[in-house]
Amino acid sequence: MSITIVTPPASEPVSLAEAKLYLRIDHNGEDALIATLIGAAREAVEAACGRALITRRVRESLDIWRPEAAQGAVLGLGPVTDVIAVRLLADNGSQSVIDPDRYRLEGNRDRPRLVFASGLPATLRQVGGIEVEYDAGYAEEAGDLPLALRLATLQIVASLYELRQGEGGVPETARALMRPFAPVRL
Repeated sequence: MSITIVTPPASEPVSLAEAKLYLRIDHNGEDALIATLIGAAREAVEAACGRALITRRVRESLDIWRPEAAQGAVLGLGPVTDVIAVRLLADNGSQSVIDPDRYRLEGNRDRPRLVFASGLPATLRQVGGIEVEYDAGYAEEAGDLPLALRLATLQIVASLYELRQGEGGVPETARALMRPFAPVRL
């Protein structure tokens, strides 16, 4: 399984101005660094929560269906807002698009399963034989995100900024803010 970003998020979960205010920085000399830290903090929050914060379009490559996949393939990034296309890829490079009437999303929107109504599709390619393009994201805009996730992002930005020269990590308060949004581990 691999996920490729087709269309990146339109914005970050916090703006440069918000981060600078949080960091109490009133000059422009480190804007590029802070922007980089915001991107890294977003990635850390997304990894911890297992969710895309700001909506983006992704293409996920799945291996050939196996009998144990009869309950559907769990998509790797959520929350899924729309499935754009499902394609089968053959060894010779040809591809066929599956009619949307033949599949549906089931289960929680954060980790939905792609289920086929008429059984599993067949493809000749063993690795990466199925390609699913979909939109995933918690919100279209930063202002629509839960405040806890925005604050966790700011705390990670601050931690990364303050600990540029030393060892750091995700602050425990940021972990606590993200915990309710983390996937349930069985």
